[in-house]
Amino acid sequence: MRFPRLSLTFLFVMFSFFPTFADKAQSSKKRITVVIDAGHGGKDAGAIGSVLKLKEKDVNLSVALELGRLLYNEPGFKVIYTRKTDVFIPLDERAQIANREKADLFISIHANAAPRKTVYGTETYVVGSSSKENMAVAMRENASILYEENYKARYGGFDPNRSESYIMFDMMQSSFLEQSIALAHHVQKQFVSTCNRTDRSVKQAGFLVLRQTNMPSILVELGYLSNTKEEKYLKKDSSRKELAKAIFKAVVQYKADYENRNASVEDDSTDAVAKGELAKKPVVDEPKSAAEEKKEPVRPKKDSAAVKPAEPTKEVERKSVAPVAQDTVCYRVQFCSSKKKLSLKAREFKSCVPAYEYCENGIYKYMYGKASTFSEAVELQRKVRKEFADAFVVVMRGNKKLPPSEASPYLK
Repeated sequence: MRFPRLSLTFLFVMFSFFPTFADKAQSSKKRITVVIDAGHGGKDAGAIGSVLKLKEKDVNLSVALELGRLLYNEPGFKVIYTRKTDVFIPLDERAQIANREKADLFISIHANAAPRKTVYGTETYVVGSSSKENMAVAMRENASILYEENYKARYGGFDPNRSESYIMFDMMQSSFLEQSIALAHHVQKQFVSTCNRTDRSVKQAGFLVLRQTNMPSILVELGYLSNTKEEKYLKKDSSRKELAKAIFKAVVQYKADYENRNASVEDDSTDAVAKGELAKKPVVDEPKSAAEEKKEPVRPKKDSAAVKPAEPTKEVERKSVAPVAQDTVCYRVQFCSSKKKLSLKAREFKSCVPAYEYCENGIYKYMYGKASTFSEAVELQRKVRKEFADAFVVVMRGNKKLPPSEASPYLK
């Protein structure tokens, strides 16, 4: 079955209007819809094992069907598959199946590969900006679109092999990130406890199939087919059932968390997103150098005279709100946000001072620099990301931050 092809621009706008899982789960025993996506398929084999030549598409489908069987037999779940046989499904159609069904969760199942055959373990991804290592994984999985006809027009000019194509995705902060992280954590924990697998952590990367879904979404990498030992493990039917059982337990636990209104989990995730600190918290693990560890911002003590954020000087404040010609377009790099108004020279901003402040929906967004071209903005983003890993480019027209639907033409 084929669904309407939506442009990336339209999909960006859609993210603002869909309720979160927490909002939809009002009743304590609500039946939730889970879309299970077996990655690759048909002419797209995905990764191929180094010794047994095991095909990723077959592993993915086997685990997906077993996961669906387990959820189908569990009260409170409705299961939908993007594919149940060895067929090729375009990435955008996988996401649209979930969107059309108004699913509560989207789980995309994959197996990994790496140039180094010694790499092993499981990892779970949520949507977000990519480190160099994570971008390589995203590029490999996103390469599935190369099997699609007219893929550049279909995906708004997106080229899965060019890192520049991922820049525009960094503008969009998913409304479902906190829920996705919570589910991803449950999956990783269950892989360890149920399957005794090596935990390679929860990570962020720019997967197309996750970018286009309108609900909490994760992409699971079951193991590395490039590793001989793991290829043998993934070849076994018992191993695949074990992996499916781990994901099943994670989904059940995730649902129970929201039914019990686990406020502490939600509050911690929300605060992390609001402060732009996902890269610093263990919810999304990224390796840090010793130098980066020492750069954690120093918080003033509560009994200190500096307990309140220092007020910006009038000169800096005027710079922050100085009127700009309404038709003038420029680029800035947003590096953090806060529920509270901060000084434009706050210590937490490190070298990104003075900052530019923009208030949106009651949240203060802090940006750095000003570029007149997109290429200059990309270079500026690279510099800022040395201290703020999740920094992303925004487009300003006058003193207004453009929404993705209006900004996308300038991201070229």
